[in-house]
Amino acid sequence: MQIRVLGPVTVVGTDGRLVAVGSKRRRELLGRLVAAGGRVVSLDVLISDLWDDPPDGAVGAVRTFVSELRAALGAAAIETVGRGYALRVSDVDVWRFESEPASVAWGEPYADLDPSPWVVQERARLLELRARAVLDAGCGASLVGELAAFAAAHPWREKAQVLLAHALFQDGRQVEALRVLRSSRDRLVRLGLDASPDLDRAEADILRHAVARGGSYAQLRSASVVAGEAALTGGLALAQSQRFAAVLEASRLGNPLLTARVLTAYDVPTNWTVSDDSVQAAALISVGRRVLPHLEGALRARVLATLAVEHRGTRDAWALSAALEAEELARSLGDPALLVVALNARFMQSFQRSGQSAERGVIGSELIEVSARHDLPAYEILGHLVALQACSAVGDFAAAEQHVLAAEQLAEIHEAPLVRVFTNGFRLMRAPDEAGYRALDLSSMPGVEAGFLPLALLSMGLPVDVTLDWGPYRPWGLPLMHLEGGDVAAARRAAASLPAPRADHYYEVLWWITARIAALLDDPALAEAARVALEPARGEIVGGSTAMLSFGLVEA
Repeated sequence: MQIRVLGPVTVVGTDGRLVAVGSKRRRELLGRLVAAGGRVVSLDVLISDLWDDPPDGAVGAVRTFVSELRAALGAAAIETVGRGYALRVSDVDVWRFESEPASVAWGEPYADLDPSPWVVQERARLLELRARAVLDAGCGASLVGELAAFAAAHPWREKAQVLLAHALFQDGRQVEALRVLRSSRDRLVRLGLDASPDLDRAEADILRHAVARGGSYAQLRSASVVAGEAALTGGLALAQSQRFAAVLEASRLGNPLLTARVLTAYDVPTNWTVSDDSVQAAALISVGRRVLPHLEGALRARVLATLAVEHRGTRDAWALSAALEAEELARSLGDPALLVVALNARFMQSFQRSGQSAERGVIGSELIEVSARHDLPAYEILGHLVALQACSAVGDFAAAEQHVLAAEQLAEIHEAPLVRVFTNGFRLMRAPDEAGYRALDLSSMPGVEAGFLPLALLSMGLPVDVTLDWGPYRPWGLPLMHLEGGDVAAARRAAASLPAPRADHYYEVLWWITARIAALLDDPALAEAARVALEPARGEIVGGSTAMLSFGLVEA
């Protein structure tokens, strides 16, 4: 005898004929015993699973159903164990399916039963089991429609979202796969819940496998596109490493034109001038400069812009000229999508000296206008962040607030969670708070995080905290640490070896700290160097170009 529940609940006798089981209640009871997998189901559980509001006489009704099932299946088919029952039939299709999914024909589980809670739960569990088997066989594309409906019906079931993402990936739809995972994570965050490790693993798997597919330029370019999508939706560090791997693999294959396409497929706006990984940036620059002589037109412009972005924070005159050439090419080609990339590059190279906030304000305005007109939301968000920084530098906080609201609205629509880091930073600039700065989560952006907290606390006038990691800004912290410790000689030695600040968001901040050190040490030469460097920014807010810090106005 065989019991089947993958489809309607049916029983087939040893002669191959259907065995009459009887009413829907009897089939439901039999199905519930099947779902228990041979384990005992108590009488109380059976009653609550069979009826939403158990009637008087429910105990007697269950016992009658069991008696009638035994008459149809054989007395030994259902065993009484204490105040419960267990199914003792060995040939059950779903039990075989659980151990060997490929050996059993699939049908909707318990198809003839009403969707009571236990039925819904079992259908979901078995569909997930089948989906995993199909995905393991590499045939997930065939399941996309079914899993999409399943995931929509179960938005809080993380496993359903993970399975749909893997199916989309196997169907070549990596970007959609990553969006599914990001949406699932965002739903949980809105409820104050943490995503399970399964979501993080799925995202990492999709990104790694996109590169591991390797071999063809189309696949490598796709991997870089997927990495870019992941970066936009919050998975920045992993996305950057996967983009890096794809570019290096493309470079190894030796075609400069196609390598350039892989390099530039990672289309992610950048609003911070400190690289998250300087080693990766240097390697990408090396690849880009090797292929550049072979390029022309739009592809050349994209590579030039990419190189200018990766060169951020430096005073390399070539990087600035690359950004300007990229912008010139984009304007001559009349390509708005290319123009916003070039404007991003020019923004990255607009920190060569102090007092360039007006130039950045113009760049931000054009980014907003072009992006809004041509439906380029990621760059429209960038435009608002650039404009926010430019307005903050000159103290135009009313305009800055408008850019904050616009950026947050766009970020909500287009699932760009990292935007909140910068807008929350702006709120702290306006109302500085030590606990708020300490709670600001910058961990997903190493370039922003490095040295930020000690600078933020210094901007509030708090004592220098020697326990904090000053990162690349430690040379400016050391003289202050020595002075607070009373070692003036050590402070003078540290001040004498101060490097020139990098051409990044902290350029004016570091010169302000230099001026403070000079005043404390009564060092006129150092003070004059700081005065000359800060003169073009007279009247602007030191640190305002970050839109997260304020050290006060640049004064004489």
